[in-house]
Amino acid sequence: MLSNCCASDLRGLPMIRRAPAGTALMAMLLLAGCGTLPGAGSGDDLSADPRFDRATHALQAGVADEAEQLLDGLATDYPELSGPLLNLGILHAAAGRLEAAEAAFRQVLEMAPADAVAHAELGIVLRRQGRFAEADASYREALALQPDYALAWRNRGVLLDLYLGRPAEALQCYERYLDLVGGLEGDEQVARWVAELQLRSNSRVATR
Repeated sequence: MLSNCCASDLRGLPMIRRAPAGTALMAMLLLAGCGTLPGAGSGDDLSADPRFDRATHALQAGVADEAEQLLDGLATDYPELSGPLLNLGILHAAAGRLEAAEAAFRQVLEMAPADAVAHAELGIVLRRQGRFAEADASYREALALQPDYALAWRNRGVLLDLYLGRPAEALQCYERYLDLVGGLEGDEQVARWVAELQLRSNSRVATR
């Protein structure tokens, strides 16, 4: 299963709420924690398969096509494991292939319904497709499964703030995210969003 850092809903946001992601960072996001996957038996450690290292190196070199081909092979050869499919879904999403990404994440969830990362990544894809209520449901499912999933709180906050017009709930999500990442210094950008929402809320109260 991927580490929590994988679900980062930074794509397609207005510039004020966007952060660049370099190729090396993408490599870490896609393959972090993928060596031993949910459902793997004692002999099913993917880190022993040379294609795993090759996929990692391909991503670090920015060769997404090669990484995708290798992950495709791993998914075919290890059909009982959800990790390769999860990583493929993230690759599809990064390339803008949203339908393929959604299909991959839903396939993961058929195999591993309690995979919080897959729910959160599906939420990103649904948000990018304009399916905001479904995206919110996916984020909520991820958080029900893993309440300390910091980036899922952040991403749900963005959805509620920018797309669903529910600033009070967005503020709660951002504050929970900051609690999990070490407070205001843990993410100065989100800290600014919190200040903006608090200012807007106080302004509304003052004008009543």
